[in-house]
Amino acid sequence: MDVTVGPLFLGGVLAGWAVALPLGAIGLLLVRAALTGGFRAGAVAALAVALVDGLYCLAAVALGAVVAPLVTSWGALPGVAAGLVLIGLGGFELMRPGAAGVRPGDPAGQPSPGRIFVTFVGLTAINPATLLYFAALTAALPRSLGLDRAPAVFIAGVVAASLTWQLILAALGAVGRGRIGARGRAVLSGCGSGLVVALGVAAVVAALAAAAASA
Repeated sequence: MDVTVGPLFLGGVLAGWAVALPLGAIGLLLVRAALTGGFRAGAVAALAVALVDGLYCLAAVALGAVVAPLVTSWGALPGVAAGLVLIGLGGFELMRPGAAGVRPGDPAGQPSPGRIFVTFVGLTAINPATLLYFAALTAALPRSLGLDRAPAVFIAGVVAASLTWQLILAALGAVGRGRIGARGRAVLSGCGSGLVVALGVAAVVAALAAAAASA
């Protein structure tokens, strides 16, 4: 076995945690999915998020030198689009009648695993910062680690780290599911949706400010 496999996998794990650990809109939505739908719903969402992280890492390893400048050349568009999607999602959940009061285990109020998976794949994929992060990181890794010889090892570390953290969030949501009453779930759901809207607004403002500063 190549002696660089261990350090390369560890590097992937650290990179995956660096992307996953900051609790943003996706993390909040994942916790809420587990809070209302149980660990299974949260685990499906976690798998979707980790899959996209892995695909973005793969794209960065394979095409980072080309894709990252292209995404950057789009200016504020990717950030504004991502922010608007978050605002729309959070606003819809805030205004949807009865959305916060879904009882645990009530199948009528729970989305299917397939819908959860597709939703979280889409929400995670609209964040171009993940691709830019991985592109910058892979470009900065020392050649001695052997990323060019065993990229799958690094990507596996990223996916493992992301999936582990997302499953921890799903478990936390599932634990709270059985201990929080309907009123508490309503409050938490409303706060979560409000934070998603706020993060969306912040993303739009930050993208426009960055575009104005570079103009």
